[in-house]
Parts: sequence; C-alpha cells; structure tokens
Amino acid sequence: MSYKERMIKGAGWNFLFLVLAAPVGYFVRILYANSLTKVEVGLFYAIFDLISMIAIFRGLGLNNAVIYFIPKFLVQNRKDLIKSTLISVLIIQMLLAVLIAFLMYLFSPILINNYINSQNQFGDVTVIFLVFLIMVFGYYIFDGIKGVVFNSIQGFQNQKIFSTCNFLNISSILILSVIFIYFGFEAYSPALAYTITSILMIVIYGLIFLTKVFPEFLTEKFIFSKKLLKDIFSYSMPIMFGSAGFLVMGYLDSICLTYFTGLDAVADYRNVAMPTVTVLSYFAGAVCSVLLPMSTEMWEKGEKKNLSEGLKNILSYSFIISVPLAVILAYFPTVLINLFFNENYLTAALPMSILSFGIIFLSMNNIVFNVFNGIGKPHLSTKILYIGAVFNLIFNLLLIPKFGTIGAAFTTTLSYILIQILQTKYLNKFLDYIFPVKKFILCVISSLISIIPLFVIKEMIFNDYLLILLSGIVYFILYLLLILVLKILNINELKSLKFW
Repeated sequence: MSYKERMIKGAGWNFLFLVLAAPVGYFVRILYANSLTKVEVGLFYAIFDLISMIAIFRGLGLNNAVIYFIPKFLVQNRKDLIKSTLISVLIIQMLLAVLIAFLMYLFSPILINNYINSQNQFGDVTVIFLVFLIMVFGYYIFDGIKGVVFNSIQGFQNQKIFSTCNFLNISSILILSVIFIYFGFEAYSPALAYTITSILMIVIYGLIFLTKVFPEFLTEKFIFSKKLLKDIFSYSMPIMFGSAGFLVMGYLDSICLTYFTGLDAVADYRNVAMPTVTVLSYFAGAVCSVLLPMSTEMWEKGEKKNLSEGLKNILSYSFIISVPLAVILAYFPTVLINLFFNENYLTAALPMSILSFGIIFLSMNNIVFNVFNGIGKPHLSTKILYIGAVFNLIFNLLLIPKFGTIGAAFTTTLSYILIQILQTKYLNKFLDYIFPVKKFILCVISSLISIIPLFVIKEMIFNDYLLILLSGIVYFILYLLLILVLKILNINELKSLKFW
C-alpha cells in the first residue's frame, strides 16, 4: 500500500471517529454545565489542568518516543527492541507517577488554599480536597498507563484500532458521568468518571494490543540495554521540554484564570469556549495520528521529497477546511451557547470568537510539530514552543488580571500565530516549504464574502436551530463555489485525493 493510500485511509478512520466523538465530548460539557453548578465545573477543570501541567514530569516525553521508535525498529525488524522499549517506558512512567502523586498530596493544602480556591468561591474545602485526591491518585496515575497503551497502538500504525481509542474513551466518560450525576455524586462525578474510564481503557486496549496488534509481545525477549535507554531519553527529553511548552500554551490560560479571576471564568473558558472551537482542529488531529509514525518511516527510508510534497498539501487542506469554520463559529457564538448550554455561560461568547481564529493556526502547528518529531528533530519543536510559551506567559500575566477570559483568548491566538511563523522558517530549511500566503488570504476573503448573506438570514429567522441549519448550508455552498472559482481548490486533485 502506498503512502498516499495509507495516509488517506488512516486519516479517514481517525477523522470518522473524531467526528463521532465530537458530539459525545460536547454532550459531556453540556451535561456538566446543566447538571453541576458553574463553580463545581470550574473546580474540576482547575484541578484537571493543574494535573495536566504536572503530567509532563510523569511522561518525560516517553509516549512520543514510543510512537517514534516502534516504526523505526519495525523497519530494522527488531521486535525485541520494541518490547524492551515499551516495558522500560511503562516502568519509568509508573514509578514517576506514584512519586509525583505523593508529592502533590503533601503539597495539597498549599495548592488548594493558594491556587484552586484562591478567590474563596468554593465554600466546602473538604470537597475540593477529596476531588483532588481522586484526580491525583486515580486519574493522574492511570491516565499515564493509558497513554502508553494508546501510543503503542499508534506506533504500529494500526489506525483502525487507534482511531477508536478517543471515541470509546469520551463515550465512557459521558456514560459514567451520567450515572454518577444521577446517583447524586455532584462535584465528584467528573473526577470519578475520568478515573474509572482510564482504568477501563487500559484493560480493553491492553488486551487488544496483546492479541491483535503485537501478539509477539509475550514471546519476544526483553533486553535491558543502557544504549537503548540512552537513545530513548536522547529523543524523549527534548520532547518533554517541548511538551512542557505545549502544555503551558494549552493550560496556562486556565491556571492564570483560576488564580486571578476564579472558578467561574475557568468554567467559561474550559467547559464552553475552548471545547467548542476545538472542533476546528479535527482534520489536523486525524492527520497527526497518522503523520508522526509515517514521517519517521519516510525519513528513515530517505523519501524527503515525498514527505515535503505531502506536508504542503496537508497544510493547504488544513486551512481550506478550518478558515470557513472559524468565521462562522465566530459569527454565531451566542446562538450556540444558548442552544447547548445556558445563559450563565454567555460570558464565554467573545473569547470563543477570538479563539476560533487561533485554532486555525493551532491545527497547522500540530501538524508541523508531528513532522519535526517524526524526522527526529524534537529540539526544533522545543525551541519554537518555548518561544511561544514565554510570549503566552508574559501576556497572560499582563492581560488576564484586567480582561479575564478575553485577555486569555487574545494572548493564546497571538501565540499560535507566532509559532506558525517560526515553524515556516525551519520547514523551509529542512523540507523546502514556503507558506502559501496567497492561498491563505484568498481563503479568508472567500469565507468573509460567504458570510454576507447570513446578515439577511439572521434578520429573517428567529428559531435558533433553523437559523444555524440554513445559515450553514448557504454559507458553505457559497464558500465552496468561491474557492473553486478562485482555484484555491483543484477539483481534479480533490477527486483523486492526492496528498502524495
């Protein structure tokens, strides 16, 4: 099977299940928004984001190392090294996870009083402490093991199985959340649902991995090799520092909002604004799952030209798809919030509009970072991310105390744009890539022109569901016509789906 066929089929499977998982994930947010108080929702995400930040020291970049070394060793026909890598990574992560969990427990009074409940919005500190314990000794530890299992399947490029991971994961969270909320667990419900789901995923996909993906695991020899560990850490440590920068970019907003503005703002930002705009990155997410191990394989085989050409096409399709979605999402934030959440969350509308444009660049950022990591240059990802993270930190500290969620959204969007500029510079050096400025500008112009009829439709229709449906149909038909007329999209290329 050619790289083109593997990319299309792999990305197709991932995109299918991302699309299926999207409404499920959104239902989780809707459930929390309408079944828990806003402060309880903010409490969960404040702890969740804190743990996600600390998780970088549990992972040490080893999950990405698994994805990188599996296809590398498969090319060399060294399955014994694959088994040795997986066992080594699992042991290291488990030991670190338990150690860090106990350290977080020891510092829990400081974290709760000076960070999570810094604005004294949550009256019962005992509830905060118990939710914190569940997340630290449950979710934090088991999520690390789950990550190793998921990434191992991804490393083997078994996209049919890997594509179901996120869907089954979020579906389990939804089902368990409904059960716990129904039986009155209230603020504890999200923490319990996320923790138990991680355990279930380990059991289910662990068995699938051992029986379907890598049945030789039990019979292959385990080799303790200092050289192997050195190679793993030589690759993973830059990934860790790069991931730290990425996590800062992803969660620093929430951390600063928790400290400076309180849990209500966190609920707006993390339960409504950010999850809604994340739908724009689904195409990129589907591609990234295939691209990292495949780019490793192509780089190892010396197929630089094919990799470069494929990347150019993928990035072009990314903004062709995401730009119009960003524009229409930015135009209808209050309608969407009223439809799916409630009026308490209308304060998330403007941050949502701002973030929708930032996600366009985040999608392209993720694609390029996966290629950098796949070709064995994670230090580039680290360098770029830290520049973006420092920028993000400085402006968050300047803007969030005064502007709250609006300042956070604006800072994050600018950070993603800065990262894309830096990435383009290095892509040109290694893969002769030049950002297609003309095509991007034409996409933006096309999407803005396409929204003009919506001004009329919005004045004529007052039913929100009908408004969204009719507006979407008119908008995307006009946008498609414009990008075809302007030759932004080549119809013959579209018919052949020629990524490679």
